[in-house]
Amino acid sequence: MADDIMNLKKAIIEQDAKGAVEYTKAAIANGVKEGEVIDAIAAALKEVGDLFECGDLFLPEVMRGANAAKASLNLVLNSSGGTKEHAESREVIALGSLGPHDIGKTILTAKLVAGGFKLIDMGTSLSAEKAEKILKENRVDVLALSILLTSDVDKAAEIIRIARKIGPIRVMVGGAAMNESTSKRIGSDAYGKDATEALEIARSLTGKGN
Repeated sequence: MADDIMNLKKAIIEQDAKGAVEYTKAAIANGVKEGEVIDAIAAALKEVGDLFECGDLFLPEVMRGANAAKASLNLVLNSSGGTKEHAESREVIALGSLGPHDIGKTILTAKLVAGGFKLIDMGTSLSAEKAEKILKENRVDVLALSILLTSDVDKAAEIIRIARKIGPIRVMVGGAAMNESTSKRIGSDAYGKDATEALEIARSLTGKGN
């Protein structure tokens, strides 16, 4: 079982989507808990991000690593288990990236799913129009936005204003273009510097941490 998890992490770091899927299937078949598999995916993605920051990986390799992680995560989510139970009663988080890259969003997706939340994936390069449509058509407790570029800060503020008009939706933000003061300026409820902190914020905003 430990070998399955170790090999899964290695496959994601080495951008091997086929291997990631195979080791995910093996882990599930061998009875590894769903949360452990999701935690392994998140940990591997974080290492991919760290390697990119250090200059050991380039953007195309990062994207391949993210795709391997998403293939593995989708397999976990589509398997039978706790993530499908009581889906209607779970808190709903709509998660989107205003930029074209989604490695941070994928890490947070893994963390939030492991934390028991129901996720609506709003995708990348999120527009105000798309966000409005999704928020109007779904019950959403928390809107989570990844803002990587300073040029997208005003767009994020517009999306937040739209969310406030639609209903009592709490908003959390993160990403390279964000900090505590900018978060407050654009009207969000909270800023998370990384996926682990964002998970705790999501729990606080929904009362799951009580």
